[in-house]
Amino acid sequence: MSSAVATGREGGRAARLAGGLAPVAGVLAVLAIAAVTTPDLYERNNLTLILFLAGLIGITAVGQTIVLLTGGIDLSIGAVIGLTTVIVATQTDGRGSALPGAITLALLAGLAIGLANAGLVLLRDVPPFVATFATFVLVQGAITAWTRGAPSGDIPDALAPIGADRLAGIPVPLWLFAGLAGIAAVVLSRTTVGRRLYATGANRRAASLSGIRTGRVIAGAYVVSALLAVFAGLVDAAYIGHVDAQLSRSLNLDSVAAAVIGGVALTGGRGHIGQTAAGVALLAVLLVWMLQLGAGVGGQLTVEGAAILLAAWLQHRVPSGRTNR
Repeated sequence: MSSAVATGREGGRAARLAGGLAPVAGVLAVLAIAAVTTPDLYERNNLTLILFLAGLIGITAVGQTIVLLTGGIDLSIGAVIGLTTVIVATQTDGRGSALPGAITLALLAGLAIGLANAGLVLLRDVPPFVATFATFVLVQGAITAWTRGAPSGDIPDALAPIGADRLAGIPVPLWLFAGLAGIAAVVLSRTTVGRRLYATGANRRAASLSGIRTGRVIAGAYVVSALLAVFAGLVDAAYIGHVDAQLSRSLNLDSVAAAVIGGVALTGGRGHIGQTAAGVALLAVLLVWMLQLGAGVGGQLTVEGAAILLAAWLQHRVPSGRTNR
């Protein structure tokens, strides 16, 4: 190996390491600035909100990461979350006895949406961005027609433990995210399924020629993302206690932002769950900080957009190399 090649590889490793540490440095920087500008951020209620948002966004970001690793993107997550909350509210009307049936119906709806996304991408060659955004619009339209723009019904108290409760002082959603992230990390780094997923995202044609059924891999990624969105919808409903269309829609951007800010490549085949977790932490802190600054929804969207652009720019500067796992 020539010294030039060795130097290039070392430079690539250093760049990838810097990219991985960037979200952590961002969290520390925001916390330091907030200590001066908005010390209220450190109040117990705000810290609890940060942990809750990290859990909720993190659940969706795990599914988004899996799709991104295949070279796709899922913009239907918010619609699946909204549909889940509407199904639970309308089908139970606060009755715990009807909750199992409502959850089953929500899972079936999520499965159908995941398969629809996969079908559009694989069978009709629709670009993932277009396919999943079209699904988002379609499902949102169906929700509006179904509820006439005013969803009603109550969320059963039996669902509250997964959204509103705390374990050891930490919101349950964060524990749920940690568990899902741990499982996803093992699957991606230690199993054949993970290796096939990375290979598909890095070079789908080469992966197909090597015997990998890339269609199944991609379809599985979209189904997993949709089912995790259903789970996030249940957590959202359990925490709020009613249907919140605004929050569910924002999770489309949040799930993408968390993964990309963490360092997961938009082009597929590069990234890992640890990076997504770091991006989730930074995003949750940023959102609550913006809330404390009184920036409103516009300010939050501006910051998220800027963070995504910066992360994408940094990724573009990282030399290509081995899959980052």
